Amino acid sequence: MARQERPVDPMAGPLQTFAYELRKVRAEAGNPTYRALAKAAGYSATTLSEAASGMRKPTLDVVLAYVGACDGDVEAWRQRWHQLEAMLADSRTDQAVTSAADQPRREEESKPATSGDIVPPAPADTSDAAGRAATRAYRWRRLGVLAAAVVGVGAVGIVVLHRPHRAEPASAYACPKVTPHPAFTGVTYGAGARARSGASRDQPSSYTIPSNCTVGFTGYCLGQTVHDATGAVPDIRWFKLKDGNVVSSAVIHGNPPEDLRPSHCNHDRPGPEKITLSVGVDQARPGGLTLDASGANLDLVGFAASDGSAVDEASNRRWRQIGFTEATGSRFTAGLGSSQPGTATADGDVLVAAVACLGGNGPTAVIDVKAVRMGNPATPVQRSPLGQSEIVAAARSACQYPDRN
Repeated sequence: MARQERPVDPMAGPLQTFAYELRKVRAEAGNPTYRALAKAAGYSATTLSEAASGMRKPTLDVVLAYVGACDGDVEAWRQRWHQLEAMLADSRTDQAVTSAADQPRREEESKPATSGDIVPPAPADTSDAAGRAATRAYRWRRLGVLAAAVVGVGAVGIVVLHRPHRAEPASAYACPKVTPHPAFTGVTYGAGARARSGASRDQPSSYTIPSNCTVGFTGYCLGQTVHDATGAVPDIRWFKLKDGNVVSSAVIHGNPPEDLRPSHCNHDRPGPEKITLSVGVDQARPGGLTLDASGANLDLVGFAASDGSAVDEASNRRWRQIGFTEATGSRFTAGLGSSQPGTATADGDVLVAAVACLGGNGPTAVIDVKAVRMGNPATPVQRSPLGQSEIVAAARSACQYPDRN
């Protein structure tokens, strides 16, 4: 098992913030190992790891190589590196001003005692007139030194207060307020969710919503495929924020309601339109079937099967997932073995369904169902049309997150 990276606190300063954001780029790329990044970046794994450690400022070349190997926005990170350099320079200026303010006091403390610089101790005996006069002189000299000190500190204070002010951006690490009456909500996870101006990772990132934030969404649209790091499946849904930005469903725990249809957003794409299922004999497994699906605008297809004899309390067939696949070329394939439990009825008939999915737990109404005979799919099998509740059940089963255990 690879060693875990040392955590960085994004609120601990600009360097740690930079490292935190840099790690997000790697997380969005699927968390490739630093050894794998090194092959693409041209720098050693150690150098790339140190760049995101938050311990010291990495060079611009290393940052650009790191981001480029993760397929990130290189030009945006060029600007961020220069912003980091400016922020670190400001920090050094603050330290220099503070040091200058303390310098008179340090010099005063380090000087040898002289009658002109240090107030002499009060006379030990003040009983006679001369002693009282000396005491008054001592007090006046002491007040003079204190006044000079106050004037000196005030002058330094003026310098500090009148330094050119650089406006600090609002914190990018606070969870946003949940939109009133959202269409649905979700929780960010992993490295957080980047809010983009369009449904593609090529679109600029406006800001990042931190991990573990509950976010309200106004709807969703369909866009570029992004792999879900938790479910390990692709997802084409992009969730819409109130301000017009969108975030990928792949970094959100939670899904839209099944009755909510996708709507338009910048750089969106059309959804699945049609799917056709064909069934053949599996030559590698006697008695088994091969399932092939094709259609328009398909990115992910789920397959489900029911033997028609097992029913639930509403007398509907029980479906079980038998495949959840991305396209190979333009085809989606799955297999169905005759020995799989609960597959066929006594006469060998089975219902199989192919469903266009938008992502894990993202079924659509684009479905094709066929009744076939195990081991001999060419034999015609008559079946009654499926009711709407059975179609919904088949689609839910086919598009559920697959069990990876």
